[in-house]
Amino acid sequence: MIEYIFQLDSGKTLNFRVNINREYSAKADRENHSFWTRLDYHRCSNCPLSPEKYKYCPTAVDLQEIIDVFSPFLSHLQVLVTVKTPERQYSKTCDLQTGLQSLLGLVMATSACPILSKLWPLANFHLPFATTEDTLFRTVGAYLIYQYFILAEGGKADFELMGLRTFYNSLEELNACFTDRIRIASRSDANLNAVVQLGALSFMVYVSLEEQLREFRRTFQKNLPKPV
Repeated sequence: MIEYIFQLDSGKTLNFRVNINREYSAKADRENHSFWTRLDYHRCSNCPLSPEKYKYCPTAVDLQEIIDVFSPFLSHLQVLVTVKTPERQYSKTCDLQTGLQSLLGLVMATSACPILSKLWPLANFHLPFATTEDTLFRTVGAYLIYQYFILAEGGKADFELMGLRTFYNSLEELNACFTDRIRIASRSDANLNAVVQLGALSFMVYVSLEEQLREFRRTFQKNLPKPV
């Protein structure tokens, strides 16, 4: 369980607890939810879910409470965000959209969406307030660990990161579509800007993966083998 605590200047505190191992139940799909959570409402163009099986978008249902709470808030509002994980605690004073981006990203990565759920390994080692560099380092590292296990099982490992590029292409497409849901669901801009920032992060990884990886070369320069 991971807990996010938002402390506002007004003295109000907003708490959200995220079970990263939760499962989407058929019962939840039969309940009534906001209109913008319906699967066929601004459905993602690459959504693989069957409308016959799913009435609602699992990710939207998971986000509904958070989106509803923050709907009237402005993104530039200064807050103190505390994140409690089983292993450690993080705190940061920041604008609301930064803390909200981190919380929404965690919920989305642990939802029942077949695309977003591929990010679950990163959510399992959640790093709040991650920068673009943090995200790239962790994403590529996790992908290469996955390739190690594929190779160990006799499969063909993808050390050229082609699968990672394909995934981020799908993720960028999903984020663009999902933004339309959040735009309708919010009265102010905090939710929308947080989702837009998530989309921008995936877009940066997708369009400039090799360029950004070259920036990391200096980190390993001392340990790289010398040319013969």
